[in-house]
Amino acid sequence: MILVMKKDPVVIIGGGFAGVYTAKELLKRNLPVLLISKTNHFTFTPLLHEVATGSLISHDVIFEYESFFKEKHFQFARGLVENIDLKKRTVSVEAEKIAYSQLVLALGATTNHWNIKGTDKAFTLKNVEDAVKLKKAILETAQNIDQHASVTVVGAGPTGLELVFDIQLMLESLKKRNENLHFTVRLIDSRKAVCSMGSKSVDGYIARALKKAGIEVVCGAYAQEITSDKIITTEGEFASDVTVLCAGVRPNTDVFKKILKLDDRGHIIVNSHLQVLDDPSVFAIGDAISIDGEPVPKLAQIAVREAPVVAANIARIHYGSRELTRTYTPKVLGTLFSLGFGDGVGQIQGRVVKGVLAWYLWRTVYLFKTPGLGNKLRVAFSWTLGLFQGRNLTEL
Repeated sequence: MILVMKKDPVVIIGGGFAGVYTAKELLKRNLPVLLISKTNHFTFTPLLHEVATGSLISHDVIFEYESFFKEKHFQFARGLVENIDLKKRTVSVEAEKIAYSQLVLALGATTNHWNIKGTDKAFTLKNVEDAVKLKKAILETAQNIDQHASVTVVGAGPTGLELVFDIQLMLESLKKRNENLHFTVRLIDSRKAVCSMGSKSVDGYIARALKKAGIEVVCGAYAQEITSDKIITTEGEFASDVTVLCAGVRPNTDVFKKILKLDDRGHIIVNSHLQVLDDPSVFAIGDAISIDGEPVPKLAQIAVREAPVVAANIARIHYGSRELTRTYTPKVLGTLFSLGFGDGVGQIQGRVVKGVLAWYLWRTVYLFKTPGLGNKLRVAFSWTLGLFQGRNLTEL
């Protein structure tokens, strides 16, 4: 049975940054939109490390789609997409088939386990449930009867760096309550230089911050196996009560392997208009695509800037134009990293920013990316409250 949700809807699969911002742009152009997601909320993933370490609570980083999509020509369908029929222009969601005029694939990415043994013993940080589980595990370990905790973060990319600094601060907060607590925080990365962000100034600042914080850094080590109390690497074994895998992601495209043209790493191949090569009525955006043989950077800023391109091209098709005028070339405008409360570093259009200013800019950028005025105010209030109350060290 074909389920017709609205006349000629643009169907978006995926409700992360790429899907949400594309929906916003399409709605501005008065196009009917149906968003399909396995959850009923948008998760602000760049702030999950703050939930895992008590700076924010889970409610602060998840926002129901209906809270910022008020347009009458917007609809939401909850479910997991199982198949796409390109000939019939339908999407299969569980027992139903949904017809589309144009389709936008905003599938995102999932944790890359890199064939490491025992990853079921590790924690990840892709959704709010992951963050809550990680927080509980750290608290249970640190507050156990033996009063010792060893936490290891595998991967020194943006997520791993921001998380490891906040874990260190979280454990320091717990030590203030219990001076008998002994803890070790470790960062393991496969690169010989753990901080390789493209700038010697930025890399040096991060390296010094890690040393100042007392975080143990192991470079040039590939994780081979994770158990409940240790991690085995090419550079030796290390005790680890809690191990977090932040060693990169892979495209979330497994279900479409036989339907769409993918590259050898699983990315959907698109042209400069962000159309998939198999069908001009299907567009793809975000973490799961590659252009000209190269995967686009898996950053929120990239997805946000792709959205207007896709929306403009779909609008031209929808309103009868045969020519697509908008093209997209991946470009990272800048990077900002939080190195714990009150400290940060990054580059904005080639200019390096450090310290409190970088940290303040980091928070400001993410605050403005939070969808909906009410949601922005909620996050800002939680941050302000944290200045006076400190971290929330309950298990939730």
